[in-house]
Amino acid sequence: MKRFVLGILCCMYIPALFAQSATEIPGDYVYNQKNTPQGVDNYLFSTYYYNGKKAYNLRSLPLSTARGEVVSLKINPSGTSFALLARKGDNTLVSIHDLWIANRTLHEFKEVKNPSALCYTPDAKSLMIATPEEVLYFDARNYTLSDRMPMPFVAGKMVVSGNGYYLAATDGTRLTVWNMEQKSIRKEFEFDEPVNDMAFSADNGTFAVLTADGLLSTYDTRDFLILQSFDALGTASSCSFHPDGKYLSVVTGNTRIALLNLMDEQERSYVDNEDGSISDARFLCDGKKQIFLAYNTASSITYKLMSALAPNYTKLLAEELNERMNDWMKMMPGETLEEYQHRVNDETRAAQMRLFEQEIATRLADNLVAMSEVTLGSFNPESNLLEVNFNNMPTIYLNVPISDVNDFMDPGNLEFRNAKYGLTKQDKFELIYADVYNKASGKTYVFDNLDRQSLAYLQSDDNFVPLELVQQSNMEELKLREIKEKIVSLAKQEKTISDHTQISVDAGIVSDQDADGKKIMNYKINFAYEVENGFSAQEDFAPGKYKIEDSGAAQSMLAIIKTAFETDFAQYIRPGKKLQIRINGMADGLPVNGRIAYDGSYGEFVEEPVYKNDDLNNITVTKNEGITQNEQLAFLRAVGVREYIDGNIPSINTMNTNYRYNIEVTEGKGGKFRRITVEFVFVDAF
Repeated sequence: MKRFVLGILCCMYIPALFAQSATEIPGDYVYNQKNTPQGVDNYLFSTYYYNGKKAYNLRSLPLSTARGEVVSLKINPSGTSFALLARKGDNTLVSIHDLWIANRTLHEFKEVKNPSALCYTPDAKSLMIATPEEVLYFDARNYTLSDRMPMPFVAGKMVVSGNGYYLAATDGTRLTVWNMEQKSIRKEFEFDEPVNDMAFSADNGTFAVLTADGLLSTYDTRDFLILQSFDALGTASSCSFHPDGKYLSVVTGNTRIALLNLMDEQERSYVDNEDGSISDARFLCDGKKQIFLAYNTASSITYKLMSALAPNYTKLLAEELNERMNDWMKMMPGETLEEYQHRVNDETRAAQMRLFEQEIATRLADNLVAMSEVTLGSFNPESNLLEVNFNNMPTIYLNVPISDVNDFMDPGNLEFRNAKYGLTKQDKFELIYADVYNKASGKTYVFDNLDRQSLAYLQSDDNFVPLELVQQSNMEELKLREIKEKIVSLAKQEKTISDHTQISVDAGIVSDQDADGKKIMNYKINFAYEVENGFSAQEDFAPGKYKIEDSGAAQSMLAIIKTAFETDFAQYIRPGKKLQIRINGMADGLPVNGRIAYDGSYGEFVEEPVYKNDDLNNITVTKNEGITQNEQLAFLRAVGVREYIDGNIPSINTMNTNYRYNIEVTEGKGGKFRRITVEFVFVDAF
């Protein structure tokens, strides 16, 4: 358990943890190193590197010594260990080392001959090692061989997409992308120059390839057709996507990193460091959700705060727009089917989407026109259009009678009232409506471009869910609510819960794509509950409790799940089809005093991969050590849900099911922070 706590501390805020070893300048944290970092990798927000035969942490402390010169270092995504690929003469060797205990070698793959590249799968379940003939899959915890895939060349570099769909490998000028599920080739490339680096975006929708001629090319992962090309990038030694996908960093030389705006190809900025020897730069997010650019120099690891980079407003708008539209398209309480079909149709949906889009963009713009420097340009006497320029937005053209032109001598007299904004494809705000009041004449002129089509791409077929499927989902959600009401009513009669417990159910359809790039529709069903303050100890988990039978609210919610999948929703349980189950276990901030006994009823867990606040970590719970941390309580509450599903809904075991545990520990104290929620995603359900 100590490793889990240390891992969380490290990822929360590195500058605070290592303040004594860092030199702070505005926006930067510089960690001086005794050795030049030759190659790096990171676990969450912490950076590790190698030099010669040794691997080091951010404090410049040696972690391990390999048998030869290290040529690649990969951190296990769960934070337990790291893999080294080392070369001694003509031989190469892969070894695994403890990330938290120095000089502790966990395993050596002596049976693997001539390994050339390695990488972990994003879920930390497998370590992949390339050999001249194939890629070998090893279990990342017990190092047993679990799978293999033929490799047509000797790969010098490999990378896996965050969703586990794609493996990309290159031997230099050749690059191949595989569908990892089918072990089939998705795309083959042949480049004129060697591939120096490649990366998948955080949303897995874009693939970037960086070649030695200073060219960066991006590809859409639906079809792996080219999207953009950026040239004049110098040595082009490494690249990294910003988490929101708007920017991409490229190391262009020993002293310079370029920051490319993928949504506006004209925008390119630079980070310079005269210390030199920059070979790797990557965007990292700290525990406060701040984005840094971490890069190596001849004598340091530097973290540069990227606060000057503009947010991906289009992504923010699209996320909120989808959420609001999903709520709007649900059938309202008391609404008849006829009333619903009249309110929600293709025409009204498009109109409502445009209205929400304008509202969201206007809020995000934060009255941008008030901060703009306004100038007046040309006037067209035939169309009566006056050019109005802004220093932070595109130009607009205001309809002004020729007789009023003399009133527009001073742009400072113009007030833009009731302003509404939109976003361009370049992720720039533009004014789409304003009542323009001229103080010189007392007249108001209306600028109206509300019907513009610049955001039509948000409604593209790739993200749209057919209306008939939305309506089907709404009908099924009504059935789900009926099941809930029956279970809740029975639970209240049996005094398992009372009116102080509220259980919620939600169903919806989400557009997605599979590993072959085909558009699919996933069916998502959510189950959650809340218990009012003062009643949690009676109806939910009391302090230190974690078993499902300890919570009447949890038992009632799980009874709803069982009934739903045995009746109306059994149609979605199809043997062999993919099902993703995300279980969120929560614990409050009340400290665990001493040690809570654990009887092992859910099994024992050693360095079990688990997500904490959506970051992959690991956790250990054993009978011998018991429970000493709130993270363990949250985890066991989540595990209890899986035990219930496995034992009470056996048909789900026939599916290709992937469980994901997410634990959350809040600062607040009390029963309302000791809940569990469950999300089922039936992949390609329709």
